[in-house]
Order: sequence, then structure tokens, then C-alpha cells
Amino acid sequence: MSTSLHHALQALSNHCSNKQDTRALTFHRGIEREALRVNNENGRISHKPHPITLGSALTHKSVTTDYSEALMEFITGVHPSVESALKELDDIHLFVSHELSKEGESLWPASMPGQIEGDADVPIAEYGESNSGKLKHAYRQGLSYRYGRVMQCIAGMHYNFSFDKDFWAFLKDFKDDNKVSYTDLQSESYFALIRNFRRSSWLLPLLFGASPAIDKSFLPEGNDKLSEISPDTLMGPNATSLRMSDLGYSNDAQADLYVCYNEVSTYIQTIRNAIQTPYTEYEKIGVKVDGAYRQLNTNILQIENEYYSDIRPKRVTHAGEHPSAALRDRGVEYIEVRIMDLDPFTSIGMDKDTLYFLDTYLVYCMLRGDEKFTAEECEALRSMQQEAVTQGRDLEKSINFLEGASSIKVQANKLLSDIMSVASTLAELTGNQAYINAVQLQMDKIANKELLPSAKIAQLSEQEGSYAKAMLALAEQHQLDWQAQELDHNIAKAFSDETKDSLLRQKHIEESDEMSFEVFLAEYLTPQ
Repeated sequence: MSTSLHHALQALSNHCSNKQDTRALTFHRGIEREALRVNNENGRISHKPHPITLGSALTHKSVTTDYSEALMEFITGVHPSVESALKELDDIHLFVSHELSKEGESLWPASMPGQIEGDADVPIAEYGESNSGKLKHAYRQGLSYRYGRVMQCIAGMHYNFSFDKDFWAFLKDFKDDNKVSYTDLQSESYFALIRNFRRSSWLLPLLFGASPAIDKSFLPEGNDKLSEISPDTLMGPNATSLRMSDLGYSNDAQADLYVCYNEVSTYIQTIRNAIQTPYTEYEKIGVKVDGAYRQLNTNILQIENEYYSDIRPKRVTHAGEHPSAALRDRGVEYIEVRIMDLDPFTSIGMDKDTLYFLDTYLVYCMLRGDEKFTAEECEALRSMQQEAVTQGRDLEKSINFLEGASSIKVQANKLLSDIMSVASTLAELTGNQAYINAVQLQMDKIANKELLPSAKIAQLSEQEGSYAKAMLALAEQHQLDWQAQELDHNIAKAFSDETKDSLLRQKHIEESDEMSFEVFLAEYLTPQ
């Protein structure tokens, strides 16, 4: 264990013990889960519009769509416990699954889709006739022209996480820096967390990656790194998360946007430059052609959210406010972890142990230290992660980690040992053994790689003779499980009310628009 981590854990323990108060260990989290709507009979992507019984995808608080009309996204509120966050996510799934069953549809359980017959098979999400709805649709058209639609059907789980105000009081005292404001302390500390996350995030796809195989339609031209295990299935022999790999996806435009997160100001400036810098290949596409928008502009990024990263610094934005402006003006409020595959073996894409591990790991990243990246480290991170996601199940494979060459197994055990120290401190102070149990489960996976989700998916795909068939069987089982449950009357009424209210909110927005879309778009894209 590093000296800085040891000292921080000791100080945190002393702080909570002396005050007889563990509020510094209250963490706030929210979950976003993506899932494709598919036909029950064959697992093919749905071509039906977003069900009106689920409300407006533009304005609903917890049920919306991502890239495709068929790619659903479920959003929980902010919760002080893992259990309450999962309960809300469970309720959303139960409500949605009952509605989808009426349409002969269910939720695809995995991150990588089943059979998709090219871009024409993927409907882009629609959000109505308001300017804000048209903006969302036009942005997605841009993604289609830039990267293709099939690639946008990959689903994941996003974990939004923040520390309580009592934690920041502890950290200010621990760092003994009275000159720094709480806003700057939070921003600088969250960026330190992000740097430590980037140094070690290869561990997450190893432990939780569940996409070692794909349907052949996803990559019809094949790939020399993948093996054909059946006529419709390609597999990475030792892959853990093809979702997080470069497989079939190259983005030359964003290649120079690799952000090392050393400074909040440079992060903001890098993103801002990208949304103002034209890119030749995108200029060839055009913006408005024959009266229809192909993209919002021809810049490297149409909007800031187009920048892809496995973790993001975040701040809740005001209406019309750009994310970078919110970060600049009010600092980092929370972080969004975007690296996690869906767990196909669970009906909601994740379980309690996964979230407790993430909590523990993020505390580790916060307390590990605040060393800045060197240019060499920054350069090495991407290749390190790519090797881990494509070769991770070969635990004896040697990779050039930042500390030097080492086998995946040795490095994983070393990292998990440090994370277990954090779990032990959290468990001792809160009396909640779930932290220790969650880390121990991950240690067990390294001791027996057959326990890795990627190994289980690989085995199941081989047994079924098809990745798509294996995932469809899981989708059917989850749907049966949902059908066997009844939604609490009060919760059902709340969803019904939100459905109606969201449709009214969309109608109000559409009726309130007073400017043309062209003027609206120009104002929206104006630098802030």
C-alpha cells in the first residue's frame, strides 16, 4: 500500500472515530442503465416507436432513449445507499418490462447487440417537434454520419458518484490547506480521483467485462483478432470487454483529444477547442443538405458530450448551459463512470456487489494521492487498457503497466489488496461488511478466472452455439421473472402520473417555442 493511501485511511478512521460520526462516509450515487428493446421471438432490434405508455423520451425523469429509438435508458435519482438506488432501478425495470410485454418486446441483457443488418436496421431516436427535440435528433444524425449507427447500439451502465459535504470537511482538514476554497478543493480532488481511475481502470473490464463475443453482423468483414466459433458469432479468445476495445471503431478526429486530467482549466479548454475546430472529413458530409440536417456542425465535436471517455467530471447544468461552462463557473460536482459493461446474468444489468465494489474503488482513487500524469504515463494508458480488454482472461500475460512489466494476475492482486484495505476501513467504521464481501468476490475471480463474467459469457455462447441465442435465452428468462412480479400500487401510480406529466411537458415545450430551429441552434452553439 502506498504511504499516501495508508496515511489517508488512518486519518479518515481517526476523523470518524474522534467525532463518533460516519457522515463523511455517506456516498451519493445514481445509475443510468441502457438497454435495447428487442423482438421477443428473434431478439432483433425493435422498429416500433418508443411506447407512448412510457411517456415522453424528451421529458420523462427516469425513462428515456439514448442514440436509437430502440435504445432505452433508465435513470435513477440520487441515493444515499446502494440498496435504495438498486430498488429504484428495479422498479423502473418492472414497470417498463410489463409495458414492453404488451408489445411482444423485452430488454436485451447484454452490452453488445444481437443481429443487426446494417445502419438501415437502426432507427434514430425521435424527440418531437420542439427545438430541443430537433437538436437531439440532429445530433444523433451527426453521430450516424460520423461513426455509423450500428456502433451506437452498444449499451452500458453509467455510475454517477459523489462524496458528502462532511467528507470534504475531513479532506480540507487532512490536507491542512486553508487557502483553497471548497469549490477548488472538490474540483482538484475529483480530478485527482480521475487520474488514479485512469491509472487503474483496466481492472474494471477485467473483473466486470461481459462482452468477449459479438454477433457477426456487428462486424461483417471479420477481424483477425477474433475467432469464429459459429456461423454467426465472433469471439476474442481472451477478451473481457470488446465494448471497451477499439474493435471496428476508429475515431481519427478525436485521436488528438486524449485528455490527461492534470488541470481542470486545460480539460475545459481542450473540450472547448474541439467544439470550435472544423474537421475536414466532417466538412465533406455537409451540415444541412436538401433541407435536412446531417449534423449540427463540421467540428471535431458537435457538442461536448460527443467526447468519449470512460470517466467524466460532471456538474448539473442549467437550461441551455454547456457542461464546460458549468464546470468552469461552479466546479466539479460528481463523476460519471462510463466503463462498465452490463451484467447479462442480472435482470437490471448489475448487482449490489458490483456497486459496493465501485464505491470502494472510487474511495481508493480519491485517497491514493494526487500525483499528476507525466506525458509518458498519459501516452501509455490507452495501450495498457486495450491490452487488458482484449487479452485480460489470459491472467499470466505480461503487460507494460505504469509501474513496469507484470502479469495481469500479479498486478490485479496487488491492486485488489490495496482496495481491500479501503474496504476494511469502510466496514470497520460503518459496520457494513458488504464492502469487504464485494472486494473478496473480485479476488475470487482472479484466483479462478472461470468466475469472470467474460468467461461465463464465452462458455455460454459456445454451449448455445451462438452469442445471440445465448443472450436471447437470458432476455426471455429475465422477462419471465418480471412477469411473475407485481409493481407496488403507489409506485405504479407514480409511474403512470409521470407518463402523463412528461407528455404534457413535451407539449408545453413545443407550444412555447418562439424562434426558428436555425436561430435556436446558432444560439445553442455559441461559445459560453
